[in-house]
Amino acid sequence: MVTAFICENIGVAGTTPCHVEKTDDGYEMRMGIAVFGSTNLDEEGFKRCDYNPFHPEFHDNYVSGKGATEEEAAESLKQDMKQMAESLWY
Repeated sequence: MVTAFICENIGVAGTTPCHVEKTDDGYEMRMGIAVFGSTNLDEEGFKRCDYNPFHPEFHDNYVSGKGATEEEAAESLKQDMKQMAESLWY
C-alpha cells in the first residue's frame, strides 16, 4: 500500500511515497523528506533505492511512525513530520 500526505508543514516536504512494513509490534511507516528543499540523495540515488526509505542504501532524511495498525502508524508519522517541521523554527 502506498499512502500520500499533502505536506502541511512549512520547511518539510515529502520526497517519497509512504512505505509500510510489518514489525513484531505492529507496523512502521516511513516517508522520505526534504528539509527546506534539500536532500542528501540525488534522483539516481532515489531510483536505486526504489524511493523506499526502508532500503538499506537510503541515506536521506525521513519521518517515521509506528503503531498497532497501519492507520496508527500513519497518524504517528504525521506527528513526527509536524515535530520535525516545528523543530526548524524554534
